[in-house]
Amino acid sequence: MLAPARSLPARSRRSCRGSFGRSAVGRIGLAVVAVVSIFASLWSLPASADEHGDEDGSARDRRALVALYEAAGGDDWSNSGGWLSDAPLGNWYGVTADDEDRVTGLSMASNGLVGELPAEIGNLENLEYLDLGNNELVGELPVEMGGLVSLVELDLQNNRLERGIPVEFGELSQLTVLDLKYNGLWGAIPPELGQLGELRILDLRGNVLSGEIPAELGSLSKLTHLMLRFNGLSGEIPVELGELDRLEWLDLSNNGLSGEIPAELGGLRRLVWLDFNNNGLSGEIPAELSSLSQLRRLNLTGNGLSGGIPADLGRLTELRYLSLSANDLDGRIPYQLGRLENLQVLRLGHNRLSGQVSTELGRLGRLTLLWLEDNNLSGAIPSQLGKLTQLRELDLSENGLSGEIPAELGNLGGLTRLSLQDNGLSGEIPAELGNLAELEHIDLSNNWLSGTIPEGIGSMAGLKSLLLHDNLLSGDILAGIGELGRLGVLDLSNNRLSGDIPTEIGGLSKLGVLDLSNNRLSGEIPEEIGKLSSLVYLDLRSNRLTGEIPAHLAELQALTHLLLRDNQLSGEVPAELGGLANLIWLDLSINFLSGEIPEELGQLENLQALYLSYNGLTGKLPSELGELANLKHLMIRRNQLEGEIPAELGQLVNLERLNLWANQLSGEIPVELGNLTNLTRLDLDNNELSGEIPAALGRLINLRELWLNDNLLSGEIPAELSSMINLRRLYLDGNQLTGGIPAELGELRSLTRLWVNGNQLTGGIPAELGELSELTYLYIGNNLLSGEIPAALGKLGNLTHVYIGDNQLTGEVPAELGNLGKLVRLYISGNQLTGCLPAAWETANLKGSDLESLGLAFCEE
Repeated sequence: MLAPARSLPARSRRSCRGSFGRSAVGRIGLAVVAVVSIFASLWSLPASADEHGDEDGSARDRRALVALYEAAGGDDWSNSGGWLSDAPLGNWYGVTADDEDRVTGLSMASNGLVGELPAEIGNLENLEYLDLGNNELVGELPVEMGGLVSLVELDLQNNRLERGIPVEFGELSQLTVLDLKYNGLWGAIPPELGQLGELRILDLRGNVLSGEIPAELGSLSKLTHLMLRFNGLSGEIPVELGELDRLEWLDLSNNGLSGEIPAELGGLRRLVWLDFNNNGLSGEIPAELSSLSQLRRLNLTGNGLSGGIPADLGRLTELRYLSLSANDLDGRIPYQLGRLENLQVLRLGHNRLSGQVSTELGRLGRLTLLWLEDNNLSGAIPSQLGKLTQLRELDLSENGLSGEIPAELGNLGGLTRLSLQDNGLSGEIPAELGNLAELEHIDLSNNWLSGTIPEGIGSMAGLKSLLLHDNLLSGDILAGIGELGRLGVLDLSNNRLSGDIPTEIGGLSKLGVLDLSNNRLSGEIPEEIGKLSSLVYLDLRSNRLTGEIPAHLAELQALTHLLLRDNQLSGEVPAELGGLANLIWLDLSINFLSGEIPEELGQLENLQALYLSYNGLTGKLPSELGELANLKHLMIRRNQLEGEIPAELGQLVNLERLNLWANQLSGEIPVELGNLTNLTRLDLDNNELSGEIPAALGRLINLRELWLNDNLLSGEIPAELSSMINLRRLYLDGNQLTGGIPAELGELRSLTRLWVNGNQLTGGIPAELGELSELTYLYIGNNLLSGEIPAALGKLGNLTHVYIGDNQLTGEVPAELGNLGKLVRLYISGNQLTGCLPAAWETANLKGSDLESLGLAFCEE
């Protein structure tokens, strides 16, 4: 709603009313005089007042605000007090006006503005301060805003504005603050911004700006803050930025900048903050940066910087934060860094630094974080680090450090994280580490630590993760470990721990990962583990655990991995495990389990891997397993299962491996297995399966290995198997197969091993087998094959093992077989071969052959 036009002043109204009693002539005369007087007054006004008079200017401002209200969802603003009323504009919420009711300030931050900025906002010609940050403004920045020549501060941060920054913003000659951070602005930074001679703060962080940083920004002589982080800027850092001698804050991090760091930046003597992390900068760190005597933060992490760390950086005595991580820096850590007495954070990880950890670092008494991980550091950990009493995090992991862990580290009473993993540390874990009452994470894994786990660790009440895996630790697991009530991860795997699993572990209510695998633990699995309601991962593999699997494990409803493989567990598989609805991986292999496979396991709808191999399981394979729609691995080899393979397994369309080897399964191979098109390996060998090989198996185009050997299979080899184009190994030996070897098998160009020996195959050896250029094993012996050996087999230059003996082959051995230069074992006897043997075989380095039993001479060259 627009305000009504102003009426004449009250005094003028009274004068007009007082003239009504006079004669008509007098009234007309007065009217003429009044009109002449008004025109004379208007004529005397300056031209600017005529065009943009105070009344018109205020009305124009009012219209601009109304346009903003309508375009930015004013009805839903958090506060819109006074808006659209006849009240002076200075009474509208967030609006500041001068004595002439002209808008000089508009502050509507975090007020729920939703929509676009109207072009009319450019009519607020007296506007000095505009703050619409932290709203939901969208669309583009109106070019008309370039006309706000009085604007001193412009803050539109944290909106959703997009498109480019108008070049017209370069006309805002009075602007001292331009804050457009965290929007969706894209395109190049306009070089015209270099004309803003009064600008002190330029903040364009968190947009999608691209292109190079304009060299013209080096003309902003009053600039104190230049913040361009989190954009898509590219190209080199302009050397002209070195001319900004008032600059205090320079943040170009998280872009795609390349090239070297300009040495000219060493002239920015007022610089306090320098952050170039996560770019593509290269070259060496300029020694000139050591001239930045006021610098408190230097972050060059995540670039491609090379060379050594300049020793002169030790002159930056005001430095609080130094991060050079994730570069390609080499050489030693300069001992001069020990002079940075105010340093609180030192991050040099993920480089190629070598040599020893400098003892001088122990002088950095204010240091709270020291990360030197993933370098080539060697030697012992300096005991002097124990003087860093303010230290909260120490990470020396993934180096080549050796020797013992210094007991002095036990003096770091404020330490919350200690990471020494993946080194060559030896000796015992110092008992003094038990003094670290604030410790939350300790990782000493992948070292050569020996001895027992210090009892003091059991008193670290704040510990959240304890990683001691892959060492040589021995002795018992601490009974006091049950006092670590905040512990979320406990990994003691791959050590030499012995004794029972403490029942106190059942008190670790927040434990999510428990890995005690590959130790020498004995005794039964404590039922108390069933109380660990937060447990997601339980790994007790490769120990000496005995007894039955506790049914209480079924109470672990958050469990995704239950790994009990390679123990001495006995009894039946608890049917209750079928209630673990979140289980992804179940491995009970290599134990002494007996009884039938519970059909309840078919309820584990999230299960991806079921391993029950190498047990004494009996009975039939439950058809309910066909309900495990997410199953990828089904491994139940070497048990005593009997009966038929359920056709329902053909429903497991995500299955990648099916291994039922070495059971007592009988009946025919279900044709439904041909539906398992994601299968890469199928092992049904060493059973009592009968009937024909289903031609439907040819649909398994991802299959790499097919093991059907040592069964009672009969009939012919299906030619359809030639469709398995990724097949590398085919084992059909030890059956009762008849008919010929299909010539179509020559299409299996990835095949490396072909075993069809020990059947009743007839006919000739197909010459097409000579196309199997990857073949290394050719076992077709002990059949009823006849005819001559095809000369085409001489093309199989990768053959190492050949068994074509014990058939009814006739004729001469083709001279072409002498080209098989990789042969290791060769068996061709038990046929009716004549002529001479290839001359090359006489000097071949065969580890096994039956050539002497043939009674045939070698051919002459």
